[in-house]
Amino acid sequence: MSPPIRLRDAQVLLVDDHDDLVENLREILEDEGARVTRAARASEALDQAKHGFDIALVDIGLPDATGLSLLPQLRALDDRVEVLLITGSASIEDAIAAVSQGAYAYVLKPFDPDALLATVDRAVEKVRLQRGAHEFARRARIAEKLAAIGELSGGLAHEIRSPLNGASLQLQLLERRISRVSSDPALLGPIEMVQSELNRLSHLVEDFLSFARPVELDLHRFDLPTLLAQVAELLAPEAATHGIELRAELPGAGLVYEGDRHKLQQVLINVVRNAIEALEHTGGDIVVSLVGPEDGMLALRVTDDGPGIPEDIRSRVFEPFFSTKAMGTGLGMAICHALVQRHGGAIHIRCDGGTEVDILLPAPVAGDAAPDRA
Repeated sequence: MSPPIRLRDAQVLLVDDHDDLVENLREILEDEGARVTRAARASEALDQAKHGFDIALVDIGLPDATGLSLLPQLRALDDRVEVLLITGSASIEDAIAAVSQGAYAYVLKPFDPDALLATVDRAVEKVRLQRGAHEFARRARIAEKLAAIGELSGGLAHEIRSPLNGASLQLQLLERRISRVSSDPALLGPIEMVQSELNRLSHLVEDFLSFARPVELDLHRFDLPTLLAQVAELLAPEAATHGIELRAELPGAGLVYEGDRHKLQQVLINVVRNAIEALEHTGGDIVVSLVGPEDGMLALRVTDDGPGIPEDIRSRVFEPFFSTKAMGTGLGMAICHALVQRHGGAIHIRCDGGTEVDILLPAPVAGDAAPDRA
C-alpha cells in the first residue's frame, strides 16, 4: 500500500511499558515520517504531553494507571488530539468504556502494520482538520476585529496628523528663535526631547495609516544588490553602537528587479532593526545577503547570531497589534508582511542557533531591462 502522507511530521505519543512492542511501533511509525515520543508510565505521559502531540497510542494496562483513566487526562490538555487504546484482551465492556471516554479507536494486539497505519493516518487527518478549522475560525474573528480597528485607527490617524504637523512646525520655529539668542543646553535640550517624542508619535501615526489603507505599489526597475548594500550601510553605524557588526555579502553582478523600491527598503530596514534589537545587549553579527533564484524565488536574507525567537512568539510575529516590546504597536512586521505579499512573495523565519529571515520575492524573468533612471 502507498505510504500515508499525513503521518509525515505527525507528533505521536506512545505510552507503553513493553520495550519490544514499543520498538516495533516506533519503527513502523518513524518509517512513515512520524515523530515518536515514548512514555512508559501514565505520569511520564502527562509530562510529555504538555509539550504537544497529535495522537497518542496508549496501552490499557500501565504500571501506575489504566489507559482508560489516562485517556480523559490527555484530552483535557488539548481536546483536538486523538487517543488510540491498545489491548491484548478486549472485552465488550472495555470497548464501550473506551468509546464513552472519547477514544478514537480500540487496537487489538497482535495488530497488522498496514491496518494500524491506516487507522493512525485517519486519526492524524481528523486532528489536522479540527486544528485547521479552529485556526480558520480564529483568523476570521481576528480579520473581523481588524477591519473595524483599521477603519477606526485610520480615521483617528488622519485627525491626529494635522495638529501633530502643526505642533512640530511651531517647535522648529521656536528652536530657531531661541538658538539665535542662546546656545544654552538647558533651553535647547527640552525642545530636542519634545521634538524627538513628536517624531516618534508621527511614526506611530504613519504605521496606523499604513495598516488602515490598501497597499499600493509604485513599480520601477532597480538593482536589488545595491538596495541591500545601501540598507546595510545606512544601519551599520546604529548597529556598531551596540557592538554589532552589520555587513552585506552580495554577488558581484547586479540583478535588476521590478518592484516598489521604497516599500522593499522599508521592509528590509524593519527586519534589520529587529535583528539589531535582538543583539543590542550582547553584540554579535548581522549579515544581509541575496540568495537564489531557487524554485522561482529570490531571498533577501537577514541572518543574526542572537538567541533566536521562541516558537510561541514566532507563530504570531505577523499578527497585527502583537508585540513583545513595551512601547511597540505590533504593526511593523504585519505591515512588512502585507508589503511583501503585494509583491507576490512571503516572509519566512527560521531559528537554529540564531535567526534567519528570508524575504522571498518572485525571481525576475531573464533578460529584464536595465534599471529605470531615478
